[in-house]
Amino acid sequence: MPATLSIVDLRLSCHLGVPDLERRRPQKLLCTAVFPVSSLAKAVARDELRHTVDYHALSNVLQAEARRIPRKLLERLATDLARAAFRRFRIPWIELELKKFILPQTRHVSLRVRFARTNLR
Repeated sequence: MPATLSIVDLRLSCHLGVPDLERRRPQKLLCTAVFPVSSLAKAVARDELRHTVDYHALSNVLQAEARRIPRKLLERLATDLARAAFRRFRIPWIELELKKFILPQTRHVSLRVRFARTNLR
């Protein structure tokens, strides 16, 4: 099993929702991203960022992509976030969980999905 890094509950701001009224104002979502370390042995041996994934840069990419355009569905947002991650980073897969705080009788609604670079163009 490959080593993974996780960004847990990254705050995203985006215009999201099916009704126009819901998309009118930005919402706060939480995003957890899990992705493999490109080369654990090299990262350990050389102690250099270029042998792993710059999670600070990835968090910035995810936040910028979330703000980029309004969307209706969590599924679309997750796919756009994965595509943005694949454009910037050489990772073979990414697992995302998005938490949306929309239903008053629940803690959150969430979507969890794993994207492979080979299956997402």
